[in-house]
Amino acid sequence: MADFHTKTFYGQESSLIITSPAKMVPYIFLSCIKRKDNGTWEHTTEGEGKTVKMSIEEIVCILEVLHRRSANWRGYHVFKDRKTEIYVGWEDETRQLLQVKLGDYIKKVRFPNLNFLTLLLEHILKEKIEFATSGTFESKTKEKIEIDEEAEYGVFAEHITARDGLHIVETTEYGVSVDTIDIKAKIKVESPKALLITLDTEEEFWIPKSCIHSDFDVSKKSKPQKFIVDKWIIEKHQI
Repeated sequence: MADFHTKTFYGQESSLIITSPAKMVPYIFLSCIKRKDNGTWEHTTEGEGKTVKMSIEEIVCILEVLHRRSANWRGYHVFKDRKTEIYVGWEDETRQLLQVKLGDYIKKVRFPNLNFLTLLLEHILKEKIEFATSGTFESKTKEKIEIDEEAEYGVFAEHITARDGLHIVETTEYGVSVDTIDIKAKIKVESPKALLITLDTEEEFWIPKSCIHSDFDVSKKSKPQKFIVDKWIIEKHQI
């Protein structure tokens, strides 16, 4: 079994690249590049194009779309000042043409590349479940240090709704926050990992508890409370 995987799905104007740097790490890289005016392609090694790191959980979300059990999946990657919206979904109800968006980059995938992409991600997912979630203490400790030097990430599943009989899943992957902001809001609903809060403007949205850096009292749902929260979550909701 190979330790490294990379595959480029070329198009006329844009291409999608799937890279698994090692079977022992719990993530892959998803990249989009464009053809330049001179006919050459952008190079990710030169900082061109758009690249995001995808967790095992996000691979699962993409496969749900590819297996046509979800209509689309939308994710938000936030790390320091870099914010990228990711979208994987069907162009229409025929579910024959897949759209992959990384920020401003868009790549459409159809048969037979659609099947190739599905089989590749299935293989990588199985491989990572076997090798990236097991091993000796020494090897996993060394690997954890190398991963932690890059960034600390968490994944927050925000909401699941339904459209055309299929689920729509939205997640947010967030890095170490450097900016916070004060807000006043009421707690409407609590889940194990998040709060649904309501602002004075009647706007409401889910916020992960890991993004809240102040005390709060769930029992006082009728009273506004002060929250110190990560600034990116407010910007994400355009508040």
